Amino acid sequence: MLTTTDRENALLVELVTNASRFAKLAAATSGDGKPRALVRALSLIDEYGELRITEFARLDGCSQPAATTLAKKLHRLGLIERETDPGDSRAVLLRLSDEGRRWLTDARAAIGRALAPRLAGVDPDRIADLVEGLAGLRQLLKVSDL
Repeated sequence: MLTTTDRENALLVELVTNASRFAKLAAATSGDGKPRALVRALSLIDEYGELRITEFARLDGCSQPAATTLAKKLHRLGLIERETDPGDSRAVLLRLSDEGRRWLTDARAAIGRALAPRLAGVDPDRIADLVEGLAGLRQLLKVSDL
């Protein structure tokens, strides 16, 4: 197993810190009024597909009761569908509804519209490189055994 150096560890901490701060700042600029917790939850379901409440809670970093409450709110708003897991009648599967997908698309578009004038002077190739780099890092983490 490879060990990381102190410098590599510090760089990874800075990467995560800056990515998190960027995401929060970008979301705060959108002005769309959509609660970030709902956007985050819908984003997880969009990324991972159908999820059980326990898996959703693990990915979101919250307790199962908190995930259940959030899922009920999303369902009440018509943003997700809840269905009994055919493999385990005690479990519930969450999936985006058509309305949830539209809602999430609108929230993301609002962020893009808000950021565009602020980043107008940045070379689009530089932004594309950042997008590609972050996507690559996400993929590495998703397939690792961490």
